Amino acid sequence: MSPAASAPEPPAVVVRHHPDAPAAVLREVLAGVEEEGVPAAAWPDPTAVGGPPGDAGAVALAHRAARRSRLDVGVGIDAAGAVVVHHAKLPADRPALTEPGPVRAGAHPPYGRAAGAAAARIVTGLPLPAVPGDRP
Repeated sequence: MSPAASAPEPPAVVVRHHPDAPAAVLREVLAGVEEEGVPAAAWPDPTAVGGPPGDAGAVALAHRAARRSRLDVGVGIDAAGAVVVHHAKLPADRPALTEPGPVRAGAHPPYGRAAGAAAARIVTGLPLPAVPGDRP
């Protein structure tokens, strides 16, 4: 076994996304995490394609990401662009934050940035940011 194979992954908010997730949403989520000074790691989740029903949903992706993260926080993005933030210690069906994505009237990629910032703020213990469109 090589030393690289046995090295632990660095602490990061893990972002798991459906392979067909909108690239603009993924980009905004990663920007939101990184703007808060928290590292992020992202990759497509191959189980999101052809897995059991519900396996490709943002909640399931986020929960798997949180369990994988050394910071216990994960983000899931489904094929439609919905974004979910989860904590490893929460029940699988009770995410910390759910943003339905572009199906919401007037939504655009910045909602992903706010969700990414929320994930980072859960790690740092800061108050969560407002999601665009929540209040004037």
